[in-house]
Amino acid sequence: MIQKILTYLLAWTVLACVASPSAGFASETDDTMLMFVGEDLNVLSIASRREESARQAPAVASVITRQMLETNGAYTLSQALAQMPGFYMGQKEWGTQPYLRGIPDSVLLLHDTVPLSSDMTKSVHSLDDDLSLAGIKRIEIIRGPGSVLWGADAYAGIVNMVPLTGKDVNGVETGVHYGSPGSQSGFYVNTGHDGGKWDAFLSVSGREADADDRTANVVSFWGDNDTDLPVPPEDRYGYARADRPHYLEFNGNANLGDFLTLSGRFSDYSRPYTMSEENNELSWVESRSTPINYVKLDGKKNLDSDSLIRYTGYYSSINSTYKVIDLEFSPEEYTLYNELVYDQNFFTGKGQLTTGAAFRRKQVHDAPIWDSYLPDYLGEDNTTVLPGITQEDYRTDLWSMFGQYSHKIGNADVSFGARHDEHEAYKDRTSYNAGVVWPFVPRWNIKALYGTAYRTPFARQLLEAQDADLEEINTTSVELSWMPAQNVDLSVCGFINRIEDHILEDPYAGLSIPNHQKIEGIELEGLVRPVDRVELGANVTVFDNSGPDETYRFVDYIFIRPDGSEEPHYAELSYPYNPGPDAIYNMTGKWSLTDRITLFGRAGYFSSQKVICPRCETRQTVPGVWLVDAKLTVRDIWSPGIDLDVFVWNLADKEYLVPGTYSTIEGEPFETMIMISKRW
Repeated sequence: MIQKILTYLLAWTVLACVASPSAGFASETDDTMLMFVGEDLNVLSIASRREESARQAPAVASVITRQMLETNGAYTLSQALAQMPGFYMGQKEWGTQPYLRGIPDSVLLLHDTVPLSSDMTKSVHSLDDDLSLAGIKRIEIIRGPGSVLWGADAYAGIVNMVPLTGKDVNGVETGVHYGSPGSQSGFYVNTGHDGGKWDAFLSVSGREADADDRTANVVSFWGDNDTDLPVPPEDRYGYARADRPHYLEFNGNANLGDFLTLSGRFSDYSRPYTMSEENNELSWVESRSTPINYVKLDGKKNLDSDSLIRYTGYYSSINSTYKVIDLEFSPEEYTLYNELVYDQNFFTGKGQLTTGAAFRRKQVHDAPIWDSYLPDYLGEDNTTVLPGITQEDYRTDLWSMFGQYSHKIGNADVSFGARHDEHEAYKDRTSYNAGVVWPFVPRWNIKALYGTAYRTPFARQLLEAQDADLEEINTTSVELSWMPAQNVDLSVCGFINRIEDHILEDPYAGLSIPNHQKIEGIELEGLVRPVDRVELGANVTVFDNSGPDETYRFVDYIFIRPDGSEEPHYAELSYPYNPGPDAIYNMTGKWSLTDRITLFGRAGYFSSQKVICPRCETRQTVPGVWLVDAKLTVRDIWSPGIDLDVFVWNLADKEYLVPGTYSTIEGEPFETMIMISKRW
């Protein structure tokens, strides 16, 4: 751990030397300015529920603007987050699994502040082609708990996507793209109108991705479900391949000044993929569709010059479809949310209070809960037993009260807050935060932050471990940033995560026994412009975790009594905690050859990982991997308003392996894509 930290501190020091003021930059910097003069590169609203710069926010915060999205080679949210410190985007058969600071499935993903998550399982993440960035204005990021203002699942961090409005797009933008391998294609249309006192925006996008080219040999197992027996072995095996994934999305909003906003999102998609057991002797096709749709209403009323009241209400739905070989589930989840917030300034603006109350109701229908490990049942020696699957309905209500107060003392901003969540279905909990943001000398800024959060139980945990304590995290972060010149921004952040009572879920093997972990790490980040039209960036994340192994309790076989009833036999198996790679490194470079032509390149590295599979007989380790991406952007290529983008991903493809669900799988291959867009 120490060697890793020293190695990457050296890299950060070299970057700092290149960026020193002696390189010709202005030596005076206004501490209140944004990163680069004339560019709103780091304005966000999720740290305090009001717009502020990431540098001044009471959180370890970052912002990815639309301008950055247009040039940095990221087509999906997972590609954008992979370039940020602290994040690792794990590749799985079914999509991307996010890790933040060594914790999987721990990020609260918001679209216009509406959660894109599910209580049925924590593996639902809208990070890939199922979420379009075409209509997104900026991506706001917080590394660290944010539960006081955003609720229980703002666990290890928050990612909020802010949509465009009619003020941003007063006209029409269209784009089409084509990629290889697999003849990937898609389109988007953005249209907006600015009517002065009102504006409206609509984005429509569709995509067809490359199909999983792995083959499956288990083509039928449940059959027509007329019997309680699996399909006979002679009819069970054959040849199958996953179908082609497709995606469709609409999102838009209508605004009446800053007083009233109506917004919404609708999506539909299907993603088939191939699964394999540890030794790859058995493989089968699954399909997942978890479209998250919502309608949201925001209202704001100024009471006087120092106070206002805000209302947010939304209704979201997830009409899922899961297919495993020839068995299909259609679980549903509905959420009703209402929130009232009051803002008040005190002491001529030195003090700011945000307080409010919220109510959330979730209803889940037919949530599938596996009682058994599926690969154990697919072999030809099993002719009599089907894996146990239970489908459950449940409802949970949540009442919340919260408040956060910040006060300026000299140059320092001191903040503290608390949130009490009163649950109908499980234990009540109170979350806290406290922080100091202090520009103690010109061009230097320090943040000292502490926060706690609790995670909402997923379906299986709620129904099988009702008496278990909620998973808790306590995070301490200290960030030091330095802006020696207008075009330089360097920072270092140390963090400690303490996790208590966490429960993990293997897709088919069951729940782990409540456990605890401690994760200590450091994040280094730098962005400089050594010469005109050239921008260089780098970030490094290294950490180490300590804690007991995870213990799973699962059904290893079933007794069939003489009367035909079944008696499961349980066994326990221990495995290490899965933090993902413990070292992540990104280097980026952008060169604006002219006002119209920009080249971008990124080299990213993640270290070796253990294949954490509770039911696997062997323990594997995959080596670290370097990935290289590039993008060429040409504006007004044929005539004004017509742009060309050329993407290249995994340029240094080594046919690398990454951990899958039950075994290693091949990482994403070399890919290219060409996009042509037009603005009217």
